[in-house]
Amino acid sequence: MHRNPSFYCQACRMQVQLVHHGEHKYQQQDGASKDYVFGHCARCNRVGLVEYEHEADGAAAEPRQLWPSVLRPIDFELPPRVMEAYQETLRCEAAGAWMATAVMARRTLEVVVREFAPDHERFLDGLRALYTKGLISEELCRWGEELRFLGDVGVLPTDPKASHQDAKEALEFLGALLETLYHLREKFRRMQARRQRGRLGADAPERPS
Repeated sequence: MHRNPSFYCQACRMQVQLVHHGEHKYQQQDGASKDYVFGHCARCNRVGLVEYEHEADGAAAEPRQLWPSVLRPIDFELPPRVMEAYQETLRCEAAGAWMATAVMARRTLEVVVREFAPDHERFLDGLRALYTKGLISEELCRWGEELRFLGDVGVLPTDPKASHQDAKEALEFLGALLETLYHLREKFRRMQARRQRGRLGADAPERPS
C-alpha cells in the first residue's frame, strides 16, 4: 500500500503531503529494517525523501524526513502542535531573528508543558509540575528556571530584548526537553516491555516431551 507521509517543504514553508512515487526496503542483519519513500510535494512538486524505521521486534518509528534536510533534524515523533511551534522557532533561528526565536521558544515550551500539565499556563510552573510528576529531572527543571527571562520576552517595544546567546541557550534547553519527554521516555518504555517479555518467556514452564 502506498504511503503518503507529511514532510516539511522548504519551498512552501509548511508541512505538506509527500505524494508517493516509489519505495525501497533495506533489511538489516539484526532483523530491523528501513523503508525509504520517494515522492514530491503535493503543492509545488518539489522532491522529497522520507524514511520509516522498523525495529527487530516489529515496533515502528514515525517517518523521518531525509530530503530536503530540515533544520536541527528530529529523529523522534512530536505532536503536531509541538512540531509546528518548534519548526517555526527553528525558522526564526535560521533567519537570525533572535528576538523572534526567543518568543517562539517560549511559545513551544508553553505548548509542551500544557500537553503534560494542562492546569499550568506559565511554562515555569508547568516545568515544576513535570518535575513533581517525575517526568523530568531536577537538573532539567533547574535549567529551565535559569531561562526565566523567556517569561518576560515579548513583542512590545518596552518588553525585554533577547540576545543571540539568549536564543541559543533557549533552543538548547528546548531540544533537551523535547528529547527527554518524547524520545528517551518512549525508548525506556519499549526497553522495559522487551525485557518484561523476555522474563515471561524465561519463566514459562517447560512442556512435557
